[in-house]
Amino acid sequence: MFRFRAGYSKAFSWLNKPFNFFFALFFLLLSLPMFLVIGLIVKLQDGGPVFYKGVRLGKNKKPYMMYKFRTLVPDAESKVGAQLMSPKLRLETKFGKFLRDTRIDELPQLINVLKGDMDFIGPRPERPIIYEQICKYIRNYDKRFTVKPGLIGYSQLFTPHSTPKEIRAFIDNHFLDMSQNLIFEVGLMFYTMIVVLQKLVTKTIKVVFSLISGKSVHDNKRISERIEHEKTKVIVAGPDNKDAVEGVLININHEAFLFKTHNKINQDNALFELVTEYRTKATRRVKRKIAVCGGKIFKEVKSDEQNDGYSYIVKYKPVSPLNFYMIHQYFLQESIVL
Repeated sequence: MFRFRAGYSKAFSWLNKPFNFFFALFFLLLSLPMFLVIGLIVKLQDGGPVFYKGVRLGKNKKPYMMYKFRTLVPDAESKVGAQLMSPKLRLETKFGKFLRDTRIDELPQLINVLKGDMDFIGPRPERPIIYEQICKYIRNYDKRFTVKPGLIGYSQLFTPHSTPKEIRAFIDNHFLDMSQNLIFEVGLMFYTMIVVLQKLVTKTIKVVFSLISGKSVHDNKRISERIEHEKTKVIVAGPDNKDAVEGVLININHEAFLFKTHNKINQDNALFELVTEYRTKATRRVKRKIAVCGGKIFKEVKSDEQNDGYSYIVKYKPVSPLNFYMIHQYFLQESIVL
């Protein structure tokens, strides 16, 4: 076993370079047909460049050029600036959303692994402007720079895009502090491949079905598709936290959610508690997750059917970074692994 803690041990370091080089070369050659197909689609959709190239901070904060398939409109980075990427910015191309959702846009970073800029496993690389304006003030954030950034990030597996940096840093540092070995990294790499392929197949089937049936997967006028839920509760806090109202979540996106309840809500602004249960894939145990949001009722609809209650559309905002993570992870279901 070759172990390291927040850096490379002498025993592991001599294996690290050939391990990453040969696996990157193997997967790059294997995925060449996919490169050609994706590159053609990206080029044809708007005539812009196939690849995105951006400066990232590597080991010891050394800058390098990172590659991805372009998923945003041309010149998007100048519009994003020091913000974290969000669907609300409306910068994703149609095919770019598919690439980002399946994580296939990261494939060109196999070239970075070949060049020695990155490893297969490690914290995800950071943009210099994001580090300077946000991340450098996060406690212990710099621990990630003791190793090379990774094509597969620890926190990337378990958190969605745009998860608060504090939460991602906590997860990355937890894995960096663990005693790890080569078997762990190989296992994590192949596990990620299986999950990504599963998502790729699922998304592709949905797209093909929409093309055949003529029914769009989601309305292009919306910022993002609605995620439907079953048996997810919405609890609305009453005035002075009394007389709470309970309802059922119907669907949710990045800006708003729809829920039904038998009770009329007599306030425009309130705290909303979203409560869901899910069964873990590994242990099949049922877990309960809660997210708290402030919200404003945007629309009320009285059901035409007798005693069927009311439907409400609520524009919401999570009350903390942790609740932001809970919304995106367990209600919008945006991470690789739930």
